[in-house]
Amino acid sequence: MYSYPPEYILHPVPVLGVYGLTTSDETSLLVDVESTDESPSRRSPRSGLVHSLLNILTSKTEYTLYEATRYLSSNQTPPFKVITVSKDYVLPQKQTASSPNLPPPHSKLSPLSHDSPLYPDGVMTPLWVKKYLYSPSVMVGFYDLWEWQAEPGSTPKPKRETGPLASQVLIDPKEREHDHSLSTEINTRRKYFQDKGIKFAAVIILKQRLTDPSTEERLSSIRKQCGLDIKTSFFTIAPGSPTELQDFANNLYRALYEPALQFYSNKLKKLRKKKSRLPSPGMIPRATPDLSSTEPQPLSVTGWMLRYDFKAAFFQEAKQEIDGALKSYEAAYNIITDMLAPTSSITMGHVNLKAHEKRWNEARDLADCINIKICKFYLYMNDPTAALSQLNGHLHMFQSYSPTWGMGEQTFEYWAWLSKQYRIFADIIDAAIHAGYKIPSPAAYLTSAAGAPGSPLLGNPTSGFTSTSGCNPGAILQHPGFYYHLAAMCCAERRRRFLEMERTENADTSKQLLSEKSVDHSSLTIELLTKSYEQFKRYRNGRMTLYLAAEIAGTYYETGKFEMAIKFFERIGKTYRKEKWHMVLTSILRWSLRCAKELGSWERAVECLVELLADDLPMADNKRSDIQKELFDILTVHPLSTAEDHTPLVIQMDQINAFASCHVQIKKQTNFVGAPIDYQITLKTDKNSPPNKMRFNAVKIVFNNPQYNIILKDTGAETEQKSLELIDFSNTLTKVTEEGDYLNWYSTEVDLGIQKNQTKVLQGLVIPQECGELKILSVSFNWITPCWKVELNYPVDKNTEDQPITRRKWLESPSDNESKLVYRILDGRGFHSTVNVMQKPPSIDLKFEHAAPALLDELFKLEVIMTSSETEPVEATIQAEIKNSEGAVIEDYIAFTMEDDNEDIGAVKEATVGRIEPGKSASKSLYLHGGNVTGSRLISITVRYTIIGKGASLPVEKSESLRIPFIAPFDANFELCAQSEKLQKSISPDLDYAERWLMVAAIRCFSAWDLDIKNVQLEKDETFSHQYTSLSLISRMDDFDNQQWKTGHVYNANYLFRIATTDITELQPSIPAGTIVINWKRSGGHDKYYKSIIRLPSIQFQNQDLVVVADIPSEIYLNEPFTLSYTVHNPTEYLADYTASIELSEAFVFSGYKQIKGRVLPLSRTNYQYTCYPLLAGKVKLPRLKVMALRQQGGEKEVPVEIAGTGISIALDNDLQPRQSSTPDSNQQPILAFVNAKRKF
Repeated sequence: MYSYPPEYILHPVPVLGVYGLTTSDETSLLVDVESTDESPSRRSPRSGLVHSLLNILTSKTEYTLYEATRYLSSNQTPPFKVITVSKDYVLPQKQTASSPNLPPPHSKLSPLSHDSPLYPDGVMTPLWVKKYLYSPSVMVGFYDLWEWQAEPGSTPKPKRETGPLASQVLIDPKEREHDHSLSTEINTRRKYFQDKGIKFAAVIILKQRLTDPSTEERLSSIRKQCGLDIKTSFFTIAPGSPTELQDFANNLYRALYEPALQFYSNKLKKLRKKKSRLPSPGMIPRATPDLSSTEPQPLSVTGWMLRYDFKAAFFQEAKQEIDGALKSYEAAYNIITDMLAPTSSITMGHVNLKAHEKRWNEARDLADCINIKICKFYLYMNDPTAALSQLNGHLHMFQSYSPTWGMGEQTFEYWAWLSKQYRIFADIIDAAIHAGYKIPSPAAYLTSAAGAPGSPLLGNPTSGFTSTSGCNPGAILQHPGFYYHLAAMCCAERRRRFLEMERTENADTSKQLLSEKSVDHSSLTIELLTKSYEQFKRYRNGRMTLYLAAEIAGTYYETGKFEMAIKFFERIGKTYRKEKWHMVLTSILRWSLRCAKELGSWERAVECLVELLADDLPMADNKRSDIQKELFDILTVHPLSTAEDHTPLVIQMDQINAFASCHVQIKKQTNFVGAPIDYQITLKTDKNSPPNKMRFNAVKIVFNNPQYNIILKDTGAETEQKSLELIDFSNTLTKVTEEGDYLNWYSTEVDLGIQKNQTKVLQGLVIPQECGELKILSVSFNWITPCWKVELNYPVDKNTEDQPITRRKWLESPSDNESKLVYRILDGRGFHSTVNVMQKPPSIDLKFEHAAPALLDELFKLEVIMTSSETEPVEATIQAEIKNSEGAVIEDYIAFTMEDDNEDIGAVKEATVGRIEPGKSASKSLYLHGGNVTGSRLISITVRYTIIGKGASLPVEKSESLRIPFIAPFDANFELCAQSEKLQKSISPDLDYAERWLMVAAIRCFSAWDLDIKNVQLEKDETFSHQYTSLSLISRMDDFDNQQWKTGHVYNANYLFRIATTDITELQPSIPAGTIVINWKRSGGHDKYYKSIIRLPSIQFQNQDLVVVADIPSEIYLNEPFTLSYTVHNPTEYLADYTASIELSEAFVFSGYKQIKGRVLPLSRTNYQYTCYPLLAGKVKLPRLKVMALRQQGGEKEVPVEIAGTGISIALDNDLQPRQSSTPDSNQQPILAFVNAKRKF
C-alpha cells in the first residue's frame, strides 16, 4: 500500500494459532481454506464440521482500527487473526551460548547479530513486525474423541450390563486406553506452550451430539488428566448448524482474548526492562564521527530507544490500547525525526544517516508510517485538530530537511512524496467517515486551532490571528475530497518538475529520471481528481465539482487525450452557460476549440467558434475578429476542413450564447380560414458582433404544417446595411417545383447580409386553408459552401424565461414617409408564434316549437325554425339525435314524417333543409318517439350550411340542444282474486285440478290532454304452451268503442280466468295472462291512432297443501234442516293423518261425527256431512270442523278451512309489484252464515 511496507500500515490484532483442522501436515502458516478434494455430498460429518469451522475461523484475516476496537465499546466478538499450523508446530528455538561463560547470541533480527539485515546500525525492519503478525499469542489444538466405529474392521462396542449387579464404571477399558493416550498428547503440548508463555486450549471434536453418559465421563476424565479449566481451556464441539458453529467460535474468542492480551503484556514488560538498562543519551560523551571512514557505525543509544518505543507501540496496538500506543508512537516519531535531521538535538551533534542511503530510506519510510499511525489514532480519538497538526508538522519537517537531502521543492521527488502524504491522509479520513466519524464544523476550531501548524500548500496563519477573529483554514480538518485535490495538485507539480529536469539533465544516464519516466503522471492525477470529485459531489459542493471536472479535462488535454478532455469541457460548459459564468465559459470554449482542432472534429470547432462570436463572452475586438475569420476559413478555405463533404450541421442557438437573437411575431392571435395571416421575423445582432459584415446564404421558415414552409435565398447583391431594415416578401413568393429537399416549398430572394448592432425584419404572410393551430416552429439561418451546410436554428415555439416580457410591437412603414420605419404597439405582451385558425362563426338562429310533455308511444312533433343572418344564400342540412339521460332506449327514434316506416327511423337522423335566403327563415318538423321508459330526453339539433357560390367554403355548423319530458299516457293497477271450485266426491286419487281467478285492471288516464280511446282489447300470449297446464278466459267486461278520457279518468276491465292442470304432481308454471292493447290519440289532433300495451300479471296455482273445504248452501231458513259438507282435500303426494272435532254453535243443533281420526291418501279427498237445524236467525256462526294434521316435518298443525268459491286476493301496481296482500286465516276466523227467517207459505 502506497509503496510502504504493509506490515507497518496494518493494524495488528491478537494471533490465534490452531491445529488439528487440516488433513495433512502444513508447511506454511497460512492455508487456503477453499481448496478441497472432497465434494460436499461425499464429505463425512467430521470433515464437514472441520471444513465449516475452518472457514468461520479464517474468514477474516485483517481488521481496521475501527473494527478491532469495536469490542471495547460494545459487547461484540473480540478480534483475532487465526492462523493454521501443523500438529507438531514448535516456536523458533533461541540459540544457546557456545560457552557457559559467554552471553547467549542475539536474535537474528537484532542489529547486534552479524547475519541480521539491520547489522550494525539498522533501526527497524518489517520482518520483525511480520514475525509477530504470524506468531501465536494463544494456541488451540483440535482432537478427535476415539470411538468404536473409528477404526475399520473393529468389533462393535460391547453392550454394558444393566441392573443392580451392573458395574458403576461407564468407560470401556479400550476407550480408557485411547483416552489416556489423548490426555498424554494434550498434556505434552500444554506444557510446551506454557513454558513459552502462550496460553493453550484443547477442543474435542465429537461425531455426534452429546447423549451418552459414558462420553461425558470420558471427557471429564480427559480434562482432569490434562489439568485444563473447563471454562477457559477445555471445549467440545459437535456437528451443528452454521449459526451454532459461529456461536462456538465467538465463545472461543471471548475465552481466549484475555490470555492473548496477557501475552503481549508480558512482552511489554520485557521491553521496558531492557529500555531501562539503556543510558541516557545526554550522559554519553559527545564523539565526532569519523566521516572519512566507510565502515558503518554501531547503532546508537537513540536508535535503541527508537526500537524499544516502536516495539512497545506495536504490542500496545495489538492489545487495542490506543492511548498507550499513541504515546509510544509519538516518542518513536520524535526520535526518528531527530535522527533524520541534519543536526541531532538529542546528542547535540551529527548523525550517521546519509541521505539516499539504505538506512536513510528505511528511517524515512518508518517515519512516514509512524506519522500515518498517529494521524489515524488521533482521528479515532476524535481529535481532528491534533491529527491535522501532526500531518502539517510532518510535512513541515520534511520541507525543512529536504534541501539538505537534495530533494527541495524544485525536485519531482519532493512533490511525489507530498502527493503521497495527502492521498494517505484522505484515505484515513474516508475510512473514518465510513466507520461513523463526522467531520466537525469550522466553528469547533475557533478556540482550538490558533496554535496549530498550517499546511505547506495553504500557508501559515498570520501573526495577528486570534481565537475571536476567525480560524486558520489550513488548520481545519476538511472532508477527504479536499486532500485528494491537494494530492492531485502535487502530482501535477511532480510532472512539471520532472519535465523540467528531463529537459535540463541527461535523462538517459540519470537513474532517478529513468525510474520516474515509467510513471504515468496523468493517470495518477486524474485518479486523484476523480476521487476528489466524488467526495465533493457527496458533500454537495457544486462549484468545486465543476472546478475539478475542469482540472480533469485540463489534465487530459496536457496528456494528449483530447477526446476525453472535450467531453469533460462540454459537460461542465452546460452548467456555466446556464448560470451565465461567461468569463469561465470563454476559457472552456477556447480549450474545447483546441481539442476539436487537434482531433480534427471540425463540427465541434464550428460550434465553439459560433458561440465565441457572442458579445456575452468577454473578448477583445481583434480577438473576436480573428474568431470570425477562423470560422469562415474552416467553412471555405481550410485544407483539412474542406477536404471532404460534411454532413449538415445544425446548431441550436437557444442552447448556446448567440451573437444574434431571432423572434417571430404573428400580428393576430386568431384568424379565420382563407384570411391572410401576417407575421414578422426579427433578427437582431449584438452590439459588437459580428465584428465584420457577413452574409447568410438562406433562411428556412418551418411551420407545423409543411405546406406553408418557406425558404428565402440571398440575392448576393452588396447593398448598404441599415441599423433598422424591413424586408417584405409577402407578394413575391413562388412555389418550388424542382425535385429536391424543398419541393412544394415557397421561395423568394431577399438580402441576407448582416452587420453588428443591426435589426433586420422579414415580413411575410400565409393563407390558411383549414381550421386548427398554425405555428411557426423554427427559423434557420444557413451558411452553405461546397463542403459545408451549417444551420443556425432558432426554435421560436419555445418560451424563453430569461427574456423580459415586453409589449408586442409591429414594424411598419407609414404611407406619408416610407423612408422612416416606426413600431406600432399591438395587444398583449411577448412574442407570439402561434395563431388559432377557426371557421367563421355561424350566422343562423334556431327556434323550437313543441307542446311538452310528450307521451310515450306517440310521434311527438317538434318544429325547428332556422333564421339565416348571412349576407348570401346558404344550403342547409339538419341533423337530430335523441338520447335518454338514464341510458339508451331501443324504442326511441326520430322521424321527419309521420309515415316513416321502421326501416327509415333511428336515434340519429339527418335531412336536407334546402336553400335559405339572407334574412329569411325555414322550418323543419321532427317527430320524436319515446318508448317504454319515462323520463326526459335530450334532443340535439345540429344545422350545417355552406355559402352558395363559394366552392372552397367549409361547412359551418351550429348545434343546440333541449330537454323534453316523456310521460306514460296510462297507469294501471291490478287485483287478482282466487275462487276455489267445488270439489267432487272421489275415492281414487285425482290428478286433475282447477282454480278460477278474477282479474280487475284499473286503467287510469295519465295524460295532461284529453285522449280519444278507440278500443281496449285483451290479447292472449300465444307464445306460452305447457304439457299439463292451461289458462282459459271464461268471461270479460271490456267492450266499448270511441270514448274520451280526461285526465284522471279510471276504467275497470274485468277478466275471469280458469287455470287447470291434468297432473297436479308436476311443477306448475306461472302463466302469462297476456296484454291489454289501447288504441288512442290526442283529442282534436290528426287521425292517426297510437298503440299502448299494458302487460297483465301472470297467474299461478295457489300453494298446494292439506285443506278443508266447506260447502254451505246458498240459502238457509230458520227451523229448516240443511246439509253442511266438509271435504278434507290432500293435493300433495304424501299420506296425511289427522284428527278432527266439530266445534259447537248456539245457533244450531246438528247430527254427525263429533270427533274423527282419519287418514287421507295422496291426491285424494274425504267428505264429512252434517245435518244442521237452525235455531236463530241472522248472521250466526256455523259449526266448524277443526282438523289437526300430523306434518312430515314433525308436530301437529291446524288445517285451514276454506269456503267453496273463495280464495286469496292479490293487488299489483303498474310495474306488477304487490301493493297489499289479504289472505283470510280460517284457523282463527269463525265460519259465518246468514239464516233467513221462516218461509212464508
